[in-house]
Amino acid sequence: MAKSKKTGGAAPVIEGKAAETKKKKRTNPFVFLQQVRAEASKVSWTTRNETMVSTIMVLIMVAIMAVFFFGVDQLLRFGVCHTLPIDCVTPSSN
Repeated sequence: MAKSKKTGGAAPVIEGKAAETKKKKRTNPFVFLQQVRAEASKVSWTTRNETMVSTIMVLIMVAIMAVFFFGVDQLLRFGVCHTLPIDCVTPSSN
């Protein structure tokens, strides 16, 4: 367990193993690749069907949110244009 050390009027200094740092043992590239392969085999990969369903759901939500924010933007524009005495005509191309 860490020991607390009092220092004059300053905050107490906590001593313990957290301050000690040890250098990690380096592994060679072959062992590293074996470890990577072992960890990758533990990963639960999604199926093609799950990926397609998720992609379609995301695209549908993006379309719904785009329509929603377009509507909110138009409502706010209408409210601001009719409340404030400003010209809200869209610029025409010359």
